[in-house]
Amino acid sequence: MTVQADTFHTETVVLLHSLGTDHGLWAAQVPALEKHFQVLTPDSPGHGGRPGQGAINLDTWVDDIDALIAPLEQPVHLVGLSMGGVQAMAYSARYPHRVRSLVLANTFAAIDPNAAENKIKSIHEAIDAQGMDRYAEQYLLDTLTTEIDPQVRTRLRRAISGVTAEDYLRASEATFRADLVARLTAITAPTLVMIGDGDKKTPLPLSETLVAQIPDARLAIVPGAGHLSNIDAPDAFNDLLLGFIAARRTTVVSS
Repeated sequence: MTVQADTFHTETVVLLHSLGTDHGLWAAQVPALEKHFQVLTPDSPGHGGRPGQGAINLDTWVDDIDALIAPLEQPVHLVGLSMGGVQAMAYSARYPHRVRSLVLANTFAAIDPNAAENKIKSIHEAIDAQGMDRYAEQYLLDTLTTEIDPQVRTRLRRAISGVTAEDYLRASEATFRADLVARLTAITAPTLVMIGDGDKKTPLPLSETLVAQIPDARLAIVPGAGHLSNIDAPDAFNDLLLGFIAARRTTVVSS
């Protein structure tokens, strides 16, 4: 977890990572954000070396996130990418008063149940056949759309391969079987829905559903990016993220 705070940093941004990755996913965002905010980058259960919690579902995720946010005693700017976006939506629907603004990147409220089961089955088969290290490498080959810094790529691969097969499968099942469509109207925070223009894992119509169903939401396209849009195009992602959050802060601080 990354924390940067001083007497001027009175608002908090919480960044929730994608399936298999960890807090390191946000390495390009934290330095830009922590100039003006306290930044928290929690690892989801079973990720980043954190022990798994056995059964995982939307409610256990929300409880876990609330253990971090509730003690802050102020609303946060909540950001989630892919799995983290599913978690962020579930949290914002249950605790709307604890979310000042919401950013959902490359994510979905629900996917077709048959497609979800096929996805889970294919992940299970790939991990059984390849093991987590080879699976992590193949995932990055299939997901990244740009040539990124080799050190960043290695860090991502190690994060994914470091998740146990059992924890990865539990998290994938909770992610792809999620159905949050009926809860979207409970989200009251102004919301930015971001999607990479080359994202083939969460196609644009899934983001358009979020914009249509969340009461105060708008869409932003991240050019030159795929599913991990904050990794593929960090500068474009940061411009959209910081512009949105900064316009919705309630305090003014010096840089």
